[in-house]
Amino acid sequence: MRLALLVLPLLLGTACSKAPPAGVGEGTGPVARYVTDKPFADVIEELEFAITERNFRITGYNKVGSAMRERGYRNFPDMEVIHFCSLEVAREVLEYDPGYIAMMPCRITVHVAGGQTVISVILLPEHHPDARVVAFARRMNSTLREIAAFALEKDAPVSRVSVVPSTP
Repeated sequence: MRLALLVLPLLLGTACSKAPPAGVGEGTGPVARYVTDKPFADVIEELEFAITERNFRITGYNKVGSAMRERGYRNFPDMEVIHFCSLEVAREVLEYDPGYIAMMPCRITVHVAGGQTVISVILLPEHHPDARVVAFARRMNSTLREIAAFALEKDAPVSRVSVVPSTP
């Protein structure tokens, strides 16, 4: 039941939104969305590489598409959430505002829509009473966009990265 409550908002958001047009684009809200013709598996591998190359640790995955197919929804498209964090980076902002823990870990989602692979980067809010938190969010959002951009590059290397999710 808890899994359903966690997955339902993700599914509703995906089901209710149209696939973005081909190319690269920024959304108007807290999500930057990018589209590529690269295969889903290649995009996942390139995101994993880009995340770990920036000294973040992948802390978990939600493999929504494969979980739905395992439950009998045979034609459910590929869909995944990658969670990642850096304790050193997190420490910086948490010293300014301990409540910012609600924004962690960082998340990037990948799904297939209309024959294309869509990368959605969940951006940090850039409005805060503390200017240091705003500066942090802007820096992190830039890094998050860089991670997505790496996966969008035509000649980005595809590399297996072995990651063991941490246990709570």
